[in-house]
Amino acid sequence: MEPKKSYILALSNHRKGEGALEPLSTFTTNPAGSAIVNAIGPIRQIVQGAGKNEQRYLVIAEGAAVEPDAVVQLQVTN
Repeated sequence: MEPKKSYILALSNHRKGEGALEPLSTFTTNPAGSAIVNAIGPIRQIVQGAGKNEQRYLVIAEGAAVEPDAVVQLQVTN
């Protein structure tokens, strides 16, 4: 990730991060291009509220929760 840039941690229904994203947390990277993001609370609320057992994937996208841009990182699944 790029230094001092805004990103969003979100859930996607698609493995490649396509389509609508469900925002968990927004953050800005430090001068080294890294960040620590606490998303336990939002993930717990979403999972507890889920009526069906639906698989979702963690993604990091550029921009803000209102209008995320390109996905820059995807959850790797085996």
